[in-house]
Amino acid sequence: GVIEDKLVGDKTPDSFDRVFATKVESALILTRLLDFEKLKCCVLFASVASRYGNRGQSDYAAANEVLAKLAWRLDRQTPCRVVAIDWGPWSGVGMVSDLEKHMVARGLTLIDPPTGVQFFVDELLRGRKGESEVIIGGGAERLVDTPQNEAALV
Repeated sequence: GVIEDKLVGDKTPDSFDRVFATKVESALILTRLLDFEKLKCCVLFASVASRYGNRGQSDYAAANEVLAKLAWRLDRQTPCRVVAIDWGPWSGVGMVSDLEKHMVARGLTLIDPPTGVQFFVDELLRGRKGESEVIIGGGAERLVDTPQNEAALV
């Protein structure tokens, strides 16, 4: 994924396209090339940003929502189970590792890598066709006030 956080009014079309296309075009290419008749499961890695949003991430949230809807459509149209996992941020790895201290200060519990891997394995082993979107977070998320007095789900 790519993130270029800016408010909608400050975002350029090129920036939106870079963020959006990185996830969406890649997923669409896979849907054209994969033989879903031969697969048991296909997992798209999405983000909780599609459900809860993040300030300045309208493009990233939109891209992840497309992955969720693509998984929904493919799960219904093919014999393969297709699921989008809306991951929360991971601790120490991934796109938000530079923001980890900020996120923890806001009350967000990050996913530690061994737990994240176990969530993924459990989903592969126990998830069912028809469950095309799963949200995985670190737990203990709660509603807090941000410094700008805006309520935010963290």
